[in-house]
Amino acid sequence: MPRRGENIRKRKDNRWEGRYIKGYAEDGKAKYASVYGKTYFEVKEKLNNAKEQLRRGMPAAMEQNVTFRAVLFLWLQNNRIRLKDQTYAKYLDLIKNHLVPEIGNVQVKRLDATAINQFLNMKKDGGRLDGKGGLSASYIQTLSFIMQAAMEYAAKENLCRPLSGEIQRPAKRVKELEIMTVAEQLILEQHMLCDCNEKKLGVLLSLYTGLRLGEVCGLMWQDIDFENRSIHIRHSVERVANLYAENGKTKTKLILGDVKTVSSNRIIPIPSFFMPLLQSFSLKRSGRFVLPGKSYEYMDPRSYQYQFKRYLKGCRLRSINFHALRHTFATRCIETGMDIKSLSEILGHSSVNITLSTYVHSSLELKRAQLDRMYPIHGQ
Repeated sequence: MPRRGENIRKRKDNRWEGRYIKGYAEDGKAKYASVYGKTYFEVKEKLNNAKEQLRRGMPAAMEQNVTFRAVLFLWLQNNRIRLKDQTYAKYLDLIKNHLVPEIGNVQVKRLDATAINQFLNMKKDGGRLDGKGGLSASYIQTLSFIMQAAMEYAAKENLCRPLSGEIQRPAKRVKELEIMTVAEQLILEQHMLCDCNEKKLGVLLSLYTGLRLGEVCGLMWQDIDFENRSIHIRHSVERVANLYAENGKTKTKLILGDVKTVSSNRIIPIPSFFMPLLQSFSLKRSGRFVLPGKSYEYMDPRSYQYQFKRYLKGCRLRSINFHALRHTFATRCIETGMDIKSLSEILGHSSVNITLSTYVHSSLELKRAQLDRMYPIHGQ
């Protein structure tokens, strides 16, 4: 298996092999060469020597007509080992659908920050594939990251000069995220507790612990410690692009993977009032997962999102996304006096700033109560 960040692997014949790019074809595709040795360190030294000799003997590397398309795929492949499947699929989709068709045939040595920024502005104003307007700020940010990283990779490989200008990234527009009012939450809770089943239990799990949609779908009974009244969040279910899909097969697939970050792998305390309901379902569990699925052993997040919408319609509440349950949980925690550090750890954030800026939305009632605390100053 290759070492992270290096193109070195151990072969079946027990020799070590290191691959490097020795040149490029007219269509911009890379030409590879290999060095061999009995140990990893021997091959690493040979590989470094070969690259150094190549750099000294090929000062005209920038004279080759290497396309930006070739650079993008080389950069992506070079980083494949460190990227999660869902991240790799996202980058590949953006490269294939947005970068290659419009800017892929441009010679990388002719690209500069001005040209890249003009391209990003064009995508912002009218880059949607369906022709219905521009791409979101989030999409543009990811595109600019990919292009910046690919250009830095090309400069290190002596395929172009480093960019002298700066690639601009738009600020993300912060949307007013929806939370449920206390009255709406009580209506939803009553509806979930009436003839409660496994699917309704998942809604309550998110409402009482702040779990993400994928984390609810990936939760196993073995992750729940009833003795210590806690839940260990280890997995998440996501739908990603099926990179190996053949004609007639689905273009996406479900995967059960680890949670996104180290901070997302966390232990959450279970509210005492919720314990009896969880235990009752544990005794009649029908599989490994708290939310069993049909086609898979676990629930499909997209199907569960649709089910949640049906629940809302059934109790005549406004339509909101499942993620609003997480925002509602965070807001209720703040309203009842939980400290930000504890809440941040429960939500699985890397810093309290994320919790404050993204997930905590003061209600009008909370603001009014806080202002009322000033009354004693005025003798009231």
